[in-house]
Amino acid sequence: MNRQNQNVLIQEYDEQMTQKYQEVIQDGNLIISGDPDITNLKFIEKFNIQTLKLSINDSIKLQSKTIKELTIQIPLFQEEQILNLNIDDLELENLEVLLLNNNNLENYQLNNLSKFKKLRNLDVSCNNVDLTHLHNVTSLTKLSMQACGLQNIEQITSLLNLKDLDLKINRDIDISPLYQLISLTKLNIQSCNLKQIDKIGQLINLQVLDLSDNLLQHINSISRLVNLKELNIMSNEGVDITPLGDLPGLVSLDLESCGLKQLSALKPLVNLQFLDVSFNSNINISDLCFLSSLTNLLLVKCDLVSIYALKSLVNLENLNISYNNIVYLDAVCNMTNLQELSVYSNNIEDFTLEQLQSCFTNKNNGFNSQNQKQPTKNEMLSANKFRAVERAFEKRFQIYLKRKTIQKSFEKFKLKINVAVKETRENNLGFICSAAQLFEQNQFVSQ
Repeated sequence: MNRQNQNVLIQEYDEQMTQKYQEVIQDGNLIISGDPDITNLKFIEKFNIQTLKLSINDSIKLQSKTIKELTIQIPLFQEEQILNLNIDDLELENLEVLLLNNNNLENYQLNNLSKFKKLRNLDVSCNNVDLTHLHNVTSLTKLSMQACGLQNIEQITSLLNLKDLDLKINRDIDISPLYQLISLTKLNIQSCNLKQIDKIGQLINLQVLDLSDNLLQHINSISRLVNLKELNIMSNEGVDITPLGDLPGLVSLDLESCGLKQLSALKPLVNLQFLDVSFNSNINISDLCFLSSLTNLLLVKCDLVSIYALKSLVNLENLNISYNNIVYLDAVCNMTNLQELSVYSNNIEDFTLEQLQSCFTNKNNGFNSQNQKQPTKNEMLSANKFRAVERAFEKRFQIYLKRKTIQKSFEKFKLKINVAVKETRENNLGFICSAAQLFEQNQFVSQ
């Protein structure tokens, strides 16, 4: 084939692909996945796109001044495993985000990334990467290397602009080099088999820290992180949480599955809004009464028999006390801002839905009988925006109360009362509860 004919074919190909993909560009975004007709990507240069997602298994040749975000995915099913990914021929002078995660590459070299002078976000998670040349990519502010089999990360000490670092699930990693990255504001070192974090207090700019699923017992150094807002220590069995009292700026704290019995160390956390202490058996929750700023509280499977200590938490919006041994819900009546309640699998007795309903129908909640008409049964809950959510049921707003049956023949069973909460726009009411209708129709579900 002579050069003229070859040029004609190339031109026809470009026109064909341009027409094909011009129709699928949305808001400057283009996705190309598993297209057998693609032989090269030159036609993309004609498009004014900012975000490109490619799913191909060939070398990539592409030049663009507009692309700022590039995702490259190697197809899951192919005859031979792709051991590397060649990006030498990428000329993207304005590239800011490069996502190469989940490609299962072996010994992937990062030696060509320094040519992307504006690159700030790199994700190479779930690849076996060689960090030898990573120190050259000094423009990075966000780096994700989850599950990369990392051990030595000395090369990252040159990345002084890093703000966000994710090293999750690198179980043999030595994290000591990261203590030099004092610009970090967000750090994830979940599931890294860590037994100590003695120098983490040097990262004084940290605002978000995930230490979950490790082997930590002592976290004294954490008390120096005065700027910390969010902390996750979930699944560190037996960890001493005493140093947390030195972090009054904490807004979110996850202590699930830590083998805790007492929470007195949390008293100084006056700004705490989210707290999860689920799966801590026989825990004493009496000290939670001091956390008046709490809006979200999770106490799932804590062997609780009473929630009276929570009576003063009037700012609560979301309360999950499922899988306990709670009998009385009286304390809930004080929680006038409550929007979501989960009480599944408890021993609640002598507390009807009518009583629960009446908790949210007083003048302090906007129902002043002197100034307004008496609300209907359906309006009582909806006007307070009260809705109870059981997460296990596909985003439907539901509440589950277990009560003993009256009939002697069913004494071994308990009824699961399912109250569906439907959304409505009528009269600006957020939700309508059909509790009364369900009672009338006896729509109970026995276990």
